[in-house]
Amino acid sequence: MTLKTKEERGKHMREPLSSRVLRISLYIAFGLGLLGTLTLPFMLEYYIGFFYDAYYLEPGYRIFLIVFIMSVAIPGLWIILEMIWMLSSIPRNPFVMRNVRALSRSGIILFVISAMFFAKCFVYITFLTVGCGFLFLICGFFAFTLSNLFRQAVDYKEENDLTI
Repeated sequence: MTLKTKEERGKHMREPLSSRVLRISLYIAFGLGLLGTLTLPFMLEYYIGFFYDAYYLEPGYRIFLIVFIMSVAIPGLWIILEMIWMLSSIPRNPFVMRNVRALSRSGIILFVISAMFFAKCFVYITFLTVGCGFLFLICGFFAFTLSNLFRQAVDYKEENDLTI
């Protein structure tokens, strides 16, 4: 009988059900987000009709809306990809520096998106715009908190690996 190393045990660990459900949900969110982003210039009339917006009657609002949504959606899609890549590390070892960097990048992107929503308030203000700004701000702080937590876990893991 041979003893397996941590790496060999980690290769055969099953992915938890919650991680699989989250990963599938992220794939669906990415696909729908990408589809919505790519079709936005063509489907804007339908979207505006579905979500009525009083600002729509103002000149230049359509172009502003396309530019704003695209500039928020593309970084948002990048965050979804980062989370998918992070989830792929769970069966092996989630406490790696790559995940720390992914969470830090996500936090920065979330702060930028939050700033974009707050900047939009100076041009076209709605309650939803303000709410989204605060939501992305809180998510940015949460991402940085998780990044620090993962960094500590990586440090403890590396220290533990050296002592064995």
